[in-house]
Amino acid sequence: MSTTRQHAIVIGGSMAGMLTAQVLSSYFEKVTIIDRDQFPEEAEIRDGVPQARHLHVLLAKGLEIVERLFPGIEAEMIANGATTQVWGQDTTMFMERGWMPSFESEMKTHGISRMVLEWLVRKRIRANNKITLTERTIVKRLVTTDDKQRVIGVETQMKGETTTRIVEANLVADASGRSSNAPEWLTGLGYEQVKETVVNSFLGYASRWYKRPPTFPADKKMITIQSLPPKYLSGGVIMEVENGECIVTLAGVNRNYPPTDEVGFLEFTRNLLSPAIYDIIRDAEPLSKVFGYQRTENRIRHYERFNRWPDGFLVLGDAACAFNPIYGQGMTTAAMEAEALGKLLNEYTGRSTAGMTKVFQTRLAKVIETPWLMATSEDLRYPATEGEAPNWRIRFVQQYIQRIIAIMPDYPEVADTFLHVMNLVQPPTQLFRPGILIKVIISLFSKKKAANPQSAIPSTLIHPQS
Repeated sequence: MSTTRQHAIVIGGSMAGMLTAQVLSSYFEKVTIIDRDQFPEEAEIRDGVPQARHLHVLLAKGLEIVERLFPGIEAEMIANGATTQVWGQDTTMFMERGWMPSFESEMKTHGISRMVLEWLVRKRIRANNKITLTERTIVKRLVTTDDKQRVIGVETQMKGETTTRIVEANLVADASGRSSNAPEWLTGLGYEQVKETVVNSFLGYASRWYKRPPTFPADKKMITIQSLPPKYLSGGVIMEVENGECIVTLAGVNRNYPPTDEVGFLEFTRNLLSPAIYDIIRDAEPLSKVFGYQRTENRIRHYERFNRWPDGFLVLGDAACAFNPIYGQGMTTAAMEAEALGKLLNEYTGRSTAGMTKVFQTRLAKVIETPWLMATSEDLRYPATEGEAPNWRIRFVQQYIQRIIAIMPDYPEVADTFLHVMNLVQPPTQLFRPGILIKVIISLFSKKKAANPQSAIPSTLIHPQS
């Protein structure tokens, strides 16, 4: 089997595709990204990423990997107006028993819009002389050897044209997102139908951009109001991004969708578990209309379970596993997957590549295991969620996380660990350290009550510090 690494193709030019291409450029002489869109030259919305109008967070683990792939890009984010969020200090959260305490933390992320982040990454991709962007082009099918055991390229068609062409490659990576055609391509080649697991909480969200209001606390960059099932099926976030702007994203579960008209949007905000975000934005200057989005189911395609898998082809990003976007795990998980691909390619350097892509699908399943568990165990707390009934493991995780959230207002060190896990910097096992476990057990015998949502909001969360 050949060990040649002349050309790799990446289907899809969103974040997952670009991060994958950057990794591949360290191992292949040439990398081609093929996308159906025309990429904008500036930081603008493009058709393939309609959800870019909503709040996005590159979690701390994702930021670490992206900086490693594109050295200095974090400084470029800041130079383009991104805010810096030190978790525990610049961020806060209202939960069942009140506000998360402020504490010192070394973990940071940046408040930046998806448009600017993607634009900065794309600039780096364009500057990489090993990577070519092929735009306004559709991948029609995979091209294989006669025995269909190995993918050796793709057939493409430019938009507006009727002719097609074959583009040969030693590796094809499908990062085309939720609308991936990989299931149909594989069955058409005689491979089995992929099995899927879907957990759908029927969450919808709505977002609006504002000029940063003076009522947004000067010492905060992000404020989150949690949901509290089964009574409160909605939550919201306000985050400062570049250019002195803020994004407010509201989410409602089990078809409790936030309205997209101005009056309904504000009323929905006022009725969250805490009215803090409403108090901040009710007189704020809006910079956009209200945008809605409802394609939010968790969907995993179990390619790792295939008995046979074609060499030279792999699937990653949302094409393999798409999360409910509200948890902000998508871009970071894509970065982790790209990093895992790089490690595998390094292991196979100079070796036969037979079976390598099948190994990757197995490893990808391990990479997504934690974010999948975190997202689906939360979504399965809601009464009308559709999907596999939670097993004992998920029920235990749900109950344990509920106890963790309940004690966070009392223990900053617990809140710090929780945020590290949420940012995928630490594994969930850190929440079971003896010091935390003891606090959880003690809390079982506590009679502390939930916070009153209509109780007075701390003045520092509503007004600039005085």
